[in-house]
Amino acid sequence: MPTYYPGPDVRITDTAFTVLGARSTRFHIKDLVDPYVVRGNRHPAGVVTGRFAIASTVAGIVTWGLHDSLFLHVAMLIAIAIPVLVTGAFLRAAPRDYQLWAVHGSAEVCLYSSTHPTRFGQVRRALVRAVEEQSRQRSAARWLREIER
Repeated sequence: MPTYYPGPDVRITDTAFTVLGARSTRFHIKDLVDPYVVRGNRHPAGVVTGRFAIASTVAGIVTWGLHDSLFLHVAMLIAIAIPVLVTGAFLRAAPRDYQLWAVHGSAEVCLYSSTHPTRFGQVRRALVRAVEEQSRQRSAARWLREIER
């Protein structure tokens, strides 16, 4: 039984997607239909400060040549840097949530959720490989049934 992801919070094999924890949940790969990713929204304050950072940068670029004072150039750089730094702080403090959903039986279920993009990507790719392997096995089984007839 190949293991596609042996992580601390999820274990994915060729037959099962198991969420580990106090209440472990197990989904059979053959029962999962159309897995898909949902990306959560960014922190609202990060979005607002991000837009302000873009606006201040554009305003600074447009008006840069209109001023010849070193003081005004430094003030513009500070006016651009502050919203950029604040946006980065908000987006780092409250990272986006990534969710992996699929149809299981007749209901849509959230299989996995993480704010860590690298780990989430590894889990997503492992599930894709497991689903592809399950599909190959089903195709081979159908082919063998056809031959036996």
